[in-house]
Amino acid sequence: MKHRIAIYSNGYNGSITLKAIEGIKRYSTANDLDVHFYISFAANNRSDATNKGQLNIYDLAKLEEYDGLIVFSNLLNNIPTAEKLCMRAKEQGVPVVSIGMKFDGIAYVGNNNEEGMKNLVEHLVTDHNVKRLAYLGGAREHVDTIDRERVVRNVLESHGIELSSDDIGYGDWTPEKSVEFADKLIDSENALPDAIVCANDIMALAVINRFIERGFNLPADIIVTGFDNIEESGISYPALTTVDQDYETIGYESCKLLYEIVEGKTDSLDVSVASKLVLGESCGCNTEADNQYNIRRRKYCSGIHAKNNQSSYFNRFMRGERNAILESTDYDDMKVNLRKYYHSNNEYFRGNFFLMLNKYYFEDAVSEEFECLSECYEADFDAAVALRNGEDADELIDKRLRMPGFIKKKGEQHLYFFYPLQNAEYNYGYVVFVDGTTVIQEDYRVYEYLEKMEQTLLHFRITIRLEMVNKELRYMYDRDPMTGLYNRFCFVSHAVPLIDESKVHRKSAMIMFADINDLKLINDKYGHVFGDKAIITVAAGIKESINNDNAIGIRYGGDEFLIIAANANKQYAENIRRSINAYIEKENDLGFNPVRFSVSIGYVLSDPKSDKSVTDYVDEADKLMYEIKNEYHKNNQSN
Repeated sequence: MKHRIAIYSNGYNGSITLKAIEGIKRYSTANDLDVHFYISFAANNRSDATNKGQLNIYDLAKLEEYDGLIVFSNLLNNIPTAEKLCMRAKEQGVPVVSIGMKFDGIAYVGNNNEEGMKNLVEHLVTDHNVKRLAYLGGAREHVDTIDRERVVRNVLESHGIELSSDDIGYGDWTPEKSVEFADKLIDSENALPDAIVCANDIMALAVINRFIERGFNLPADIIVTGFDNIEESGISYPALTTVDQDYETIGYESCKLLYEIVEGKTDSLDVSVASKLVLGESCGCNTEADNQYNIRRRKYCSGIHAKNNQSSYFNRFMRGERNAILESTDYDDMKVNLRKYYHSNNEYFRGNFFLMLNKYYFEDAVSEEFECLSECYEADFDAAVALRNGEDADELIDKRLRMPGFIKKKGEQHLYFFYPLQNAEYNYGYVVFVDGTTVIQEDYRVYEYLEKMEQTLLHFRITIRLEMVNKELRYMYDRDPMTGLYNRFCFVSHAVPLIDESKVHRKSAMIMFADINDLKLINDKYGHVFGDKAIITVAAGIKESINNDNAIGIRYGGDEFLIIAANANKQYAENIRRSINAYIEKENDLGFNPVRFSVSIGYVLSDPKSDKSVTDYVDEADKLMYEIKNEYHKNNQSN
């Protein structure tokens, strides 16, 4: 045996994975196993190209190098992919166990979710006299959404209660759509239901927060329950009544079943773990002063200072890493700078970290992604950073596979977490975190870390490309590094000629000014990470809206943008304005940001017969924009 197993999971389910890891660690420690987690951030509300680049991480695993594979099929957010991964392993003769979803001929470990949901609904009806209940599912076609709705309906029917179609909604497992469902119930002419049963805790917490924001008291006015028993559900107020799927036992039983198959000790391919009802305050239970949730909240609050420090350190860490990359002249220089930086700043990942990159992608910066990244994870990878306990650890990388973690030491057990780096559907690298399971907790913000690294590496490659192109492309040096738009300093060299060109042709030019609404509020309340994301989103909307050579976008200030277009008219300007707003709304609907945001946009059209200067037109557009912004603030005084 190789004493090594592969596990495929999804990063959006970190709290569930953490529970499973505890069971997996118990088994792996007792049996001297290394465990390799391959983790994607694929999701139903992400683009197909992005999901493809995320799901490619599972192709990185060389299954022949493992004793077997465990797939968290119910967490991958992509059922066809889960089935394909299981079947591919089976075809290769690799023992495989699927968690949460049954596929023909594949060993299965799951939980009896029906029992937990049944007990939950019975508790609401019997102990809290619920007569009308609403159900908020996840993705409409997801097996868990369907199964949990069926159980809710059956239990209610056994008590002579109907689950009305008007009381059913689908939140796609995200807070954003869950809030919409809550608003729908609140704004309905009908009375509120007695209780809302949500198919996961994330949606339930969003619903509770919305009801509180709108002046309701829980559980006095309405009961809200969840499903999953994530950490946040026990420290929020009110603490959630929910269902614990006992993923620690599932993790242990998955490993146990896998090795029973490996060793030929079992013919059983089906293991079921009971789910458990967890009574919290959100249904009116466990409300005594010294209940377990108050104790947990006190413990959590005692660590708030440390969590705030962690957040501040993360922001400083990412700024420093960005500088280390963008101040480099080429790939080799970046490698030297990154290693120096991680040597002196290894607190964040406890000094156990690998950054593996396709160096040819950065050395051949002129080629397009499809030309140099078509192999994805079949390519060779270079260790840009290799650290173990804060020291260089290149010797831990298998020279044949160009992979860390394949050198197993007898008597030592380690956990490796592999995450993809991508540009849309193409992958140019991956990162590996070793042992510290805290890295997948929300406090460590791994998703943001990967996203910012991808943005920085992309900007770095663009910078290299600019150094390599001919003189006619040198205007690209005027780009704003955060957004990819032109910066303010290129106004004279790039914007003025467009207006002059329009005047020569006796046509109007468009001068449009855009400013993000309430950016300071976003920065103050949620942090500059989300403020930066708002800026980047607006910039992306501008770039998508002006896809021709007669228009340019400029980051004019911190959150101010200028769009200049030659030979324009009112219809063109209105199309640009609508397109930018539509792009922002689409990004808002994805639910990745904690708050929806918008922009105020004002524009003017130049008069080719006028002697007004470009500055005059910019001032006019700026003034119109502020009039629109003032109107926005009047209509949104509560913000």
